[in-house]
Amino acid sequence: MNDVQYTSGVEAESIENRESLRFNTAYAKDIVITLDKCGIPYHAIFNDSEIVLSYDGSFKEQVEEIIHKSMTGAYSGLLRELKEKGLPESYLSLLPEVAEILHTTVGTLQARPEEVKLCLCKTYTDLWLCDTYTIQRNLDRVLTVNFRTKEEMREHEESKEQEKAPVKTAGQSEVQRDNNAYVGFTRDKHQILAEIVRRRRQQENEKIRENNERERNYRP
Repeated sequence: MNDVQYTSGVEAESIENRESLRFNTAYAKDIVITLDKCGIPYHAIFNDSEIVLSYDGSFKEQVEEIIHKSMTGAYSGLLRELKEKGLPESYLSLLPEVAEILHTTVGTLQARPEEVKLCLCKTYTDLWLCDTYTIQRNLDRVLTVNFRTKEEMREHEESKEQEKAPVKTAGQSEVQRDNNAYVGFTRDKHQILAEIVRRRRQQENEKIRENNERERNYRP
């Protein structure tokens, strides 16, 4: 190998079922960054035009998918297109692709809150070079985090309603019971629920920041 060489991944000797590849590519950096994101054990020596890659053969299909997607050079084109379209519309235009990965319909995702749709599309963009399973798993995680947040909000509201619900008497009518069961949002409740959502968003943003930091560390 010529030019400056870079090394990435784990020690080659520690990789089980080790398989090796050597090929010319201008996308070696994209490949190793994506292998890191997917959690695939690998060892790579590479430069701007070639890579020698060793990896766990148990992940052969995933590695082949990553290499194939990287070698097309399509990812850089996607990023340029997103930049030209502007935010957030550029990300939301990827919703049909996200729906296909999740085996659902665009209409189903359109019904989600705006911040959830945006998070799904940003996650998909960040993981575009990954294998399908990794992308799907992380998109499912976004939906799960949103579901849990809604559940926490619901449980919080139910607990507060139970605390504030008046003692029922035998003479209360059905309408009176319905009215007593209803408790509107207060300023304190909004603050608590906003904090729940903020923490969830912070966790997702931290993952994105970690991935971006990893990419910067690999820049020559």
